[in-house]
Amino acid sequence: MLFRLDVSRKSGEVMLWRETPWGLKPIIGWADVEGVKEFAEMLLDFYNRTNEERDKFKEVSDKLLSQALDDEEYFEGET
Repeated sequence: MLFRLDVSRKSGEVMLWRETPWGLKPIIGWADVEGVKEFAEMLLDFYNRTNEERDKFKEVSDKLLSQALDDEEYFEGET
């Protein structure tokens, strides 16, 4: 999927567009670049929290498997 980000030199408004087979379609707009920054920070925070949860889930599942199996048996399969 292709996106386009436009900034109006006159007003400073920012618009995110998505390319479709029928042309560009607006997705979301902000009054200024600061709004884009806040949105990007929110997305990065969400991404980081999701990765932390995934890493924690993997760590817990690895611990459970190592307790259920002999440590060497489980970790041999990963190498």
